[in-house]
Amino acid sequence: MSQALLAKLRSLSSDMTPALARVADAVLAQPETTLYQSITELAETSNSSEASVMRFCRDQGFSGFQDFKLALAKELATDNRAAGAGEPTDDIQRLVETAVVALRETEQLIVRADVATAAERLLRASLVESFGVAASAITAQYLAYKMSRVGRVCRSHCDASLAIMAAGTAPADTVQVVVSSSGSTIDAVRVAEVARSSGAFVIGITNRAKSPLVAACDLTLVASWPETPLTGGAFPSKISQLLIVDALIGEMGRQDPHCLATAERTAEVVSDRSF
Repeated sequence: MSQALLAKLRSLSSDMTPALARVADAVLAQPETTLYQSITELAETSNSSEASVMRFCRDQGFSGFQDFKLALAKELATDNRAAGAGEPTDDIQRLVETAVVALRETEQLIVRADVATAAERLLRASLVESFGVAASAITAQYLAYKMSRVGRVCRSHCDASLAIMAAGTAPADTVQVVVSSSGSTIDAVRVAEVARSSGAFVIGITNRAKSPLVAACDLTLVASWPETPLTGGAFPSKISQLLIVDALIGEMGRQDPHCLATAERTAEVVSDRSF
């Protein structure tokens, strides 16, 4: 198996500055864990700073933390395939099992009081906007769909420039929902920061409990099953985010029975669209 990246780190760590050496030691101690960490989490694990993590990655020839993790993920994936060669697998069964685990873990991570607060804010808002990049846009659009089913308008943006402009000009009683699996997507964090500076209440949905997005939000709901650079948009991480959306809509219905009545009405008006 190829150990080029990890071997290089082992050979260089003794020559690094103390802060960068701590980052290298953290990666070498738990390379698999590093794949699932945000830059904030690795900085905390290594007792360094986000700036040190970025410098560490660039000193190794990478453009940033995500680029470094991509190289690490490829190396570890090659190792895992070699170790598991010849073993019988059932990809569908594995997918189902990981999805079940993701849902159960998300159920344990969900803070009920935070869901109640988020639902209350959504009900009181004059405007709700949702934003996500790439696969996270699916969750943002799903929220907009579910909101429409209970009679609430939610504008979902997929274009970062439009989302930032909307965040910067929205009324102060707007609720901005930002979805980012990694919690480190630049556009997602930027939209959250702009919305918050404009007076909006910002809700984050992410698969990372510690990330730049969390710091930019007023309230964060955490889903299980963080992604690696090679598993972006993976089913388990997406289904756990969708669970959070459904939990929010369910709580809105509990707080405001009118939402339930509207859901019945919207079901009636589209009933003629099926044979």
